[in-house]
Amino acid sequence: MSLAPSGPAAGDIWPALWETFVETKHLHAHLLRRDHVSLGQHLALRWIREANGLRVSALADALGISRPAATSLVTSLASRGWASRRHSTSDRRGIVVRITPRAERMLREFDREVAAVVRASSERLPVEQRARTAATLRALCVGIREHRERDGSHRRGRA
Repeated sequence: MSLAPSGPAAGDIWPALWETFVETKHLHAHLLRRDHVSLGQHLALRWIREANGLRVSALADALGISRPAATSLVTSLASRGWASRRHSTSDRRGIVVRITPRAERMLREFDREVAAVVRASSERLPVEQRARTAATLRALCVGIREHRERDGSHRRGRA
């Protein structure tokens, strides 16, 4: 799948995606403030959950931060009861970070609230356009993922 613009409408996609990203970030910030969770903490918890546990070094790479910053972030998450640290079963020197059931509940509640806002917002679209919009967004994600895989960036920042 080519990511090169193929016509006038293709040029409208990036500004619309960027605006969606910005609005989503504002929604996230609003919901996270209520639970006193920073966006960085939220992203870290999502990376850890998605990987079903990560080494601190892999978390640092995933978030694009230094290892000392990742260690500090994990310490903060652990002190709030959202993450636990365990020695790696394959390498006793390595530390693996996992989210706690408390963090899992918080993330599920957060996802439920965001989904409700998106669902209510999507009601502005005609029913048939909702399915096309979802299919279009999935196709864009596939194209972006293929681009990352071709240039090797999918391996950077992943455990």
